[in-house]
Amino acid sequence: MPGQSNLPLHQGMLRRPRLQALIEKGLEYPFLVLLAGPGFGKTQAMADYLSQSDARSLWVRMGSLDNPYPNFREHFCHSLEREFPRLSKNLATLEFPETPVKFIPFMHALIKELERGKQVIWVFDDFGEITDESTRNFFRMLAKLDKENFRLVLLSNATSGTEALFNKTDRRFLISGDDLRFTDEEISGLYGMYGMSLEPEEVSRVRDYTEGWPLALHLMALQHNRIPELMVGPGGIAENGIFHLFDEQFFSGYPAEQQKLLAGLSLFHYFTKELVFTLHGKDPADLDVFNNHVFIKNEPGTDRFFFHHLYRLFLQEKKRLLSAEEELEIWRKAAEQYKTAGDTIEAIVCYRKCKDHISMLAVICDSPKFHYGITVANAAYFLEHLDLLTPEEAEEYPMADYLRALVYLNTIEIEKSEVLLLDLEQRLLSDGSAAALKLLGDVYASLGAIHMMRNEENFGDYYKKAAVYLREDSKYKTKNTLLTGNHNSFSLPDNLPGARERMEKAVHYGVSWANRALAGGMSGLDYLYSAEGAYLAYELDRAEQYAYRGIYKAEANAQHDLVCNGFCILARTGFMRGNLEEMSKHIRSVADYAERYAFTVLREIRDTALAWYYIKLRDFSKVPGTILAINDSEQSLLSYGRVQLVYANYLINTGEYAKLAGLLEYPKGLFLTRGIWPDRICLFIMLAISHFHLGNPDSAMAALWTAYDMSYNNGLVTLFIEGEKHMEALIDLARRQQEHAFDPQWLDLIARQAAGFTRRAAAVRSSYKKQGNPKTVKENPLTLREVEILQELSRGLTREEIAIKHRISINTIKSFIKTIYSKLNAANRAEAVSIAILNGYIEVPGPE
Repeated sequence: MPGQSNLPLHQGMLRRPRLQALIEKGLEYPFLVLLAGPGFGKTQAMADYLSQSDARSLWVRMGSLDNPYPNFREHFCHSLEREFPRLSKNLATLEFPETPVKFIPFMHALIKELERGKQVIWVFDDFGEITDESTRNFFRMLAKLDKENFRLVLLSNATSGTEALFNKTDRRFLISGDDLRFTDEEISGLYGMYGMSLEPEEVSRVRDYTEGWPLALHLMALQHNRIPELMVGPGGIAENGIFHLFDEQFFSGYPAEQQKLLAGLSLFHYFTKELVFTLHGKDPADLDVFNNHVFIKNEPGTDRFFFHHLYRLFLQEKKRLLSAEEELEIWRKAAEQYKTAGDTIEAIVCYRKCKDHISMLAVICDSPKFHYGITVANAAYFLEHLDLLTPEEAEEYPMADYLRALVYLNTIEIEKSEVLLLDLEQRLLSDGSAAALKLLGDVYASLGAIHMMRNEENFGDYYKKAAVYLREDSKYKTKNTLLTGNHNSFSLPDNLPGARERMEKAVHYGVSWANRALAGGMSGLDYLYSAEGAYLAYELDRAEQYAYRGIYKAEANAQHDLVCNGFCILARTGFMRGNLEEMSKHIRSVADYAERYAFTVLREIRDTALAWYYIKLRDFSKVPGTILAINDSEQSLLSYGRVQLVYANYLINTGEYAKLAGLLEYPKGLFLTRGIWPDRICLFIMLAISHFHLGNPDSAMAALWTAYDMSYNNGLVTLFIEGEKHMEALIDLARRQQEHAFDPQWLDLIARQAAGFTRRAAAVRSSYKKQGNPKTVKENPLTLREVEILQELSRGLTREEIAIKHRISINTIKSFIKTIYSKLNAANRAEAVSIAILNGYIEVPGPE
């Protein structure tokens, strides 16, 4: 077996200057694809190029087990540890970047890595094995990352799928199978390596026979004395001919014991030294079969070994050497080895192959990756494996139905989830064993979550039961579990009079029990519910009082998401009052808090809060890209809500009403399944605004009436007031129409308050434009010279222009800029300027 190296490069391969020049040209583009079938030398060509380059490279050999994305993330991070340890460490604090929202923090971490100077080239081989949409989304976004010293290279056997995935990428260079075929000159050079000189007509015959296929040429070169014999017969060399040469040169000469080992290893997409030892009892380095084997490749950094694609197919035909019992034992031994190593997906696949469903279920239960981040796309994967259990097995092991219920809960199939959980409750109570009662606590906590999502007043009763049974090792008791996330706290059970008071009482009761059941989980939610309810009813003093109490209680119990959400309520209150200083102060508190704790959900709340802030101030250039990209890819359904509505508010403020109307249709259906939320009221208000501006007055009034009907009996007026001048026009239309019986006094109230708020909001925006944000009391980390340079950057000056203006070298300016980015934890100019303005370190740039 070849020694450990940075690249999967075999010795004795022909160096091809023509191909190296083609790769060099391809790397002038941000994204290079080598797209050809197996045996075309993609891996060797790229590895040979990198062996002569001084670029920092990463090589990741992919396989079908990199589906679904949690497994790819684990593999990817492991690969990074060797060549990019700092980036690997940073990535460990982030969620896997399969959506635009999660990709932005990853991109910032990568850009910081690129500041080290050398060109970075990432190679992923074989991308064609990837079918998981979340992982493919990651590569789509990575392919668009047009940074001067970063290059993405994909090697793929699957020509149609890969081409279709990236055919809209403009900044791409493609190297095809035709490019990789050997020319006559290269064929002569290859046989010259083996001490054989071919006449021109012989070169032509070899080329015609092999069609320049690199794999066929190399195999024939290894048996150069038999070229006339091998070329006998029509049709040229094909897969069967390759398999024949494999058998002669790389199989039949091995001892029978090693032949069976190779056949057994071909069952797996990759194998490790530990797996070889488990199956054979020897280290691969001690086996002759692995020494310098040209068709066994080592992935740098992970100690994984792969067979060449065609060689693996050849070996799989040799499975006949294994009895059914031997093959079953191989799967079982591999499953135990993978389970011990913590390789969850691999262990599940192996247990599935040997039909050990119970062991497979145990691995799923022990893996945290199956308890969060479930989307519509990957839910099918989890359900597929749970459905393998027989009815008898599912009855004996109720955990299977509990996990199935969790999948449905995450994909908002609440009725399916509840049916399973209620059935489980009865089964577990009837069982009465210690194991059954342990699971019962999780069942009650999940039922509490369902009833809370439905805004049912009895959700606290389930958390009260959960407090009795919930075991200490439950995922619900994990320290710093953030259950609310980037969502509003307020909800209603119905739109009847008194619903707000009833639900407020239920929330205070339910949260008290949730605190006990969840080891402090949801602490402060009761006060934030009251704060948000007061804000929506335009009781601004009461909203502030409850928000501060909620923040204090949440921070004391490490409910960091609720702390940030409390500051968001205070910022909204400040804006409603027309107080720019208060508004800015609380938004800074969100940003500071998110910086203090390394949780992705806090970054999402921060970006949403910053987006809301800049949208309200009409400073659209500073709206975080995570929000503007929110509608570009799939998200977990549980994450829908505040982010979509902030983006919708952006579309209102930029006048994109047709796009807004289309955007709101999907969340509208989703919110209907989750009770009467302020999100849903807000959504219908926005629909009314969009239809009004699109010239659809009847649709506008129908949407406004829906929002009115949901909120009128409980005095929830603030969301209408937030509509500013749009609401004034809608109220005027509502007074003139006859179909919907709006309360005239309500219309007068909204018109009066919306007009007043429109004036206050205009004053806030005017103050912001004239003065920038009020100066923060936070100490400015920048020196006077750094402030000067960042101020120049904010005005659009280039580095060269700044160097000339200050009469210092361009390298000194670059050094200053790098220090500024580091001090502000910023990834680029726009982010550094945004952070500095928000914190009052520099002035808002005015016109030159």
